[in-house]
Amino acid sequence: MITSWWLKCYTRHGQSITLPDFVGKSMEEAAQMASKHDFVLVKVDSLFKVDQPGSMILQQTPIAGSFVKEDRKVYLVVTKHGADLVPVSSLPKLYGQSFEVKKSELQRGFDIKSNIAGYVYDAGPVNYIMMVIYQGDTILSSKINRQEYKLPRGATLDFILSTDTGADIPVPNVVCMTYDAAQFLLSSMGLIIEQIEEDVIDDINASYIIHQEPIFDQDSKMKSGDTIRIFLNNKKPVSCPD
Repeated sequence: MITSWWLKCYTRHGQSITLPDFVGKSMEEAAQMASKHDFVLVKVDSLFKVDQPGSMILQQTPIAGSFVKEDRKVYLVVTKHGADLVPVSSLPKLYGQSFEVKKSELQRGFDIKSNIAGYVYDAGPVNYIMMVIYQGDTILSSKINRQEYKLPRGATLDFILSTDTGADIPVPNVVCMTYDAAQFLLSSMGLIIEQIEEDVIDDINASYIIHQEPIFDQDSKMKSGDTIRIFLNNKKPVSCPD
């Protein structure tokens, strides 16, 4: 019995080795650690994480602390460098549907987050989806249906929802939008646009909004019929996403 126990605690190279913890390390760091004992790292799956860089180890098998031989294979799940793209055509039907229901479906099935960007009057039930926007681009509305559009898994979609007449609406965020996109959004919300040109603009529809008054604040409210001032420029602000 003693001899059998002794043999189990030793590999062909000598004493058994405690497997290090690779989780949270980059593949480069893990490879350096593994080379000391000839561990073989095998990537079996990869996942995209919005808040993490690529090639970071999320899971390992066997787990850290296991006793293994020097040449043991270690199976890894790592982060991807880029997100999987999800075509709009593969998403559940959104326009004219209950926001709360679709919010859960998008999160559960596609890891897509949902944000209420504003409200527009509609004779139907309240809190139903009237418009879907991604980074300033309208992809779904009563007149737009961009089924070929592709979203990164983990993205955040902005929604314009139906509401009753006279209800308070959140101050929308139109900075970085083109005038054409912002006009469509603000008009649908029942807001009056006062435009101020900060530079010579050849094509107003292609100009960018560099500032708005009132400024965007998640806790601030406006009413349908209020005026929002937008400041336009030919150039897209450097702080805006590509």
